[in-house]
Amino acid sequence: MTFRVIFSLVAASLLCSGGDVSVTGAEAAVRRADEAWVKAVASKSVERTVAMYDTDAFTAGDAMPPARGIAEIHSVWTKFFADPNFTVTWKAESVVVSGSGKTAWSKGTWRSTSPTGAGSYVAVWRKQRNGEWKVLLDSAWFASETTGK
Repeated sequence: MTFRVIFSLVAASLLCSGGDVSVTGAEAAVRRADEAWVKAVASKSVERTVAMYDTDAFTAGDAMPPARGIAEIHSVWTKFFADPNFTVTWKAESVVVSGSGKTAWSKGTWRSTSPTGAGSYVAVWRKQRNGEWKVLLDSAWFASETTGK
């Protein structure tokens, strides 16, 4: 599925979710969760990283191995962290929260080493019953100059 298709589906689901909540507070909470996710990945702790995902989480995009559910996502991060030279970092450039305040998306750019790559990403977040935000969709694409496409 292409970036535009996934982005369109995410945008449509957020726009149609209805309700009226404090977007500012929810946006700040999603940004904090995104920053905590970056720190978890930087620590190379599979458990801390996987704890950032919703139980129904899945991956998409040409820069992410396909995974559906916590067990498969655990396997993906275990393989990434097995390479001592692996690093990945990203920065959310924008965060949009649905009108209901139950879902949100963040998008921005990422960069990795071993393998070396860079590109764009979209993460869809779901607010948990306890108020925490967890990643439902983790999607990333290589930039054209990275893959030669």
